[in-house]
Amino acid sequence: MAQIEDKLGRRFEKLRISLLNTCNFSCVYCVSDDTGDIPLASTDKLSSSEQQLTPDEFAKLIEAVHQLTGLKSVRLTGGEPLLYRNLYSLVQNIRQIGITDIRLTTNAYYLKERAKKLFDAGVKSVNISVDAIDKDVFNKIARHPDTSRVFGGIEAAVQAGMNVKLNSVIVRGKNESQIVPLLEYATKLGVKIRFLELMKMGHLYHSENGLFFSEEEILSTIKEKYNIEPLPRKHAETAHYWQTSNGGIFGIIANESTPFCHDCNRLRMDSNGIFYGCLSNAHGEKLAPYINNEFILTEKLKGLLLLKQPAKFHGSELSMRNIGG
Repeated sequence: MAQIEDKLGRRFEKLRISLLNTCNFSCVYCVSDDTGDIPLASTDKLSSSEQQLTPDEFAKLIEAVHQLTGLKSVRLTGGEPLLYRNLYSLVQNIRQIGITDIRLTTNAYYLKERAKKLFDAGVKSVNISVDAIDKDVFNKIARHPDTSRVFGGIEAAVQAGMNVKLNSVIVRGKNESQIVPLLEYATKLGVKIRFLELMKMGHLYHSENGLFFSEEEILSTIKEKYNIEPLPRKHAETAHYWQTSNGGIFGIIANESTPFCHDCNRLRMDSNGIFYGCLSNAHGEKLAPYINNEFILTEKLKGLLLLKQPAKFHGSELSMRNIGG
């Protein structure tokens, strides 16, 4: 196996794959007000042209990268990955490569009906995006009125035996009131929740970011009700975690306040098969032409690794809908 490592000792150990750039939500931090995007009502409205790569095509790329990097896990994202029709075939293909740690990031709208089948197929871990408990606040963020299916999906994943984490992007003036209710919901359910500082991605890249709500402000909000104790950070973990006085565990992914670039181990691939070494760098490489040439593929991966920021996230014009959450 080739030694693909930078001067900081960083390697590609986790691959995040955006299966498609379509989503049935239009969250304010992902889609601008003037795009005219209309969320899809069902998977039936998803055209085949929007599924750029087949499970076999994805698998060939994953296998080629895995042979050179020894990937420890693969996370399937989107858009909304549960809209990808051939999801179960793809999971099977990844397992056949020899990667058993397969994870999913979803908005959970279609999860209730699929959680058990996904778990049985080999998806043991799921991150679920949910930015509010209150229905009206949820609708303002996700631009989708139906919260019941989301919470039904969360609870079905827990019941199926999945390792569930909740992800909540905190947007000033929109959902900071939901921090404590979300934490209390996660605690009652027995799962971890992570609050995310708003990232300057896509349509937010050139903004003044007046919607930004900091790690310090999130902590202050929680400390108004609970005593908290910090927990040790694991290597390459994006979040710092705390435990509350009533036993809840929450993390904060604070890419602005507390950057985690120094030991980042993630490689990303979008739905067109373009690979990105860093979320904060819009340069991508299409690696399909080189999967049978170990030398060139190694050099391409080394080049992508060099694109990682040494210390701090700077944002990018890339949309999270395209490169994956």
